[in-house]
Amino acid sequence: MRSILSRLLHSASVGAGRLARMRFEVQARRAGAVNERLLQRILERHQHTEFGRRHRFSAIRSASDFQRAVPLGTYDAFRADIERVARGERNVLTADPVTAFALTSGTTGTQKLVPFTAFTERRLLQDLLVSRGALLAAIPAAREARPAVALMSALLTGRTEGGFPTASVSTIMMRSLLQRRSGPWTSPPEAFLVPTQADAFYVHLLFALAEPALGAIAAPFASGLLDFFQILGARGPALVEDLGRGSLRGDIAIPPEVERSIRARLRPHPERARAVARELERGLDGIAPRLWPGLSHLSGITGGSFRLYAEKLARYVDGLPIYSPIYVSSEAMIGVNPGAGEPVYALLPSSAFYEFIPADELDAERPSVRRIDELAEGKRYELVVTTHGGLYRYRMGDVIEVARHHRRAPVVAFVYRRGSLLNIAGEKTSEHALHHALDQALSKEGLELVDFSTMEDAESAPKRYVIFVELTEDSRPASVERLAARLDDALGEANPYYATLRGRLAPLSLRLVQPGTFRELRALMIRRGASPSQAKVPRVVTEGPLAELLMARRDVASEPAGRPGLPE
Repeated sequence: MRSILSRLLHSASVGAGRLARMRFEVQARRAGAVNERLLQRILERHQHTEFGRRHRFSAIRSASDFQRAVPLGTYDAFRADIERVARGERNVLTADPVTAFALTSGTTGTQKLVPFTAFTERRLLQDLLVSRGALLAAIPAAREARPAVALMSALLTGRTEGGFPTASVSTIMMRSLLQRRSGPWTSPPEAFLVPTQADAFYVHLLFALAEPALGAIAAPFASGLLDFFQILGARGPALVEDLGRGSLRGDIAIPPEVERSIRARLRPHPERARAVARELERGLDGIAPRLWPGLSHLSGITGGSFRLYAEKLARYVDGLPIYSPIYVSSEAMIGVNPGAGEPVYALLPSSAFYEFIPADELDAERPSVRRIDELAEGKRYELVVTTHGGLYRYRMGDVIEVARHHRRAPVVAFVYRRGSLLNIAGEKTSEHALHHALDQALSKEGLELVDFSTMEDAESAPKRYVIFVELTEDSRPASVERLAARLDDALGEANPYYATLRGRLAPLSLRLVQPGTFRELRALMIRRGASPSQAKVPRVVTEGPLAELLMARRDVASEPAGRPGLPE
């Protein structure tokens, strides 16, 4: 009976996804008109809010009127109003009752609160169906009715002064899906309430390994997928033992009521445990399709900061598609990937009203803006959104590049976050340039990168970059100074303007850090409020606690004697 019900639900999901994708295709042909009509609906819905009255929404008749009435703003422009809403005041930014606050990851500074409403949730669910339809079109094998692993967290991070729950968008949506009992997950609902990511992934692995017919593995980011397989490699014998016995090890830290529910759902699988053990003995290369022959794809964001993890993930999946499904933020669902290849996203014209600031005007006092149907391919822009949830002409800080068009909807790639650039002397070194330079320098030395972050050392004269690098445990440079020189040269090639500033910038300083440093960094971010499934390594560190951790975990033995350190 359960199998029949599961298949019926799967068929309904497939049909809904296809229908949503067809609607998107129609909208994409008229992206400009659809997006302007959306703006009018947002303004009408919220015209009687305090913000709407302040900016005379009722008198606005066009996008041009809107741009004259409402100034561009960053989070600071909304902070006071958001704090009032968080304390419990109503009808300030949105006419809809606020149900929660989405918490940003905080990779470029302090975490921000973004109002979340029931209407926002419905809009996100509709957009996720578009993504579902795009996935089914891009990867036909995903149409089969198979269970999936969802490496998500359903744990709230806290509450506001007014009692509203706070969490990442993925957590809010996962809680909604669990309440709806929606999703063919291998793990029981209690598995999404395990506090630490390593322990949660162990539990997810235990249930996933018991399911040889697994069809997909999904996480918000490629870093989560990589962690999943690294935990499989590190804890394989324990997982095999627990799988065979139907047990859960005592060293997994789980609240007692959650642990009891999980243990009650475990069953012994001795034959499957022996099969898993045989595959693990063969090594981890290509382990995913060997353990789960019906696996159609993995899903997680692979662009921007996550390219590093996607590259490392390749060894485990043996050519299986790693689908980068959506471009989503705490503010709105921005786009869906129209194919199964590169991480690019067709903008959803009914998700938010978009404006775009040309990249060469980002620091202008009064930058010009473009509309969704006015973008040039190959050009970069900062994304500005007006959302269903009460943000108006909000500068997200995301800089995107237009790769092409899908119908008339721009297809964009995420390039960088404002604030994640190294820019001591106007050189604007992007994360992509630094990552490329690291790849070049390390490959010449036969070294393998685990992760990296940077700081600006403004105390040195001249100023300089400090690059913190974690290498694999079997990687050891013959000379850190030579590696630093190679990296500095490679960075000059990746960003030619950097190379011209030698008088104003000193050569970079390279600091190797101890194994496990970036795992600890993410753990620290989680303790400070980031969602366990969405903690991202910041590529530019400016905050005290994160910088202190990196400094404390330097591999001092690799630093030449007498080398000056950063100010502690």
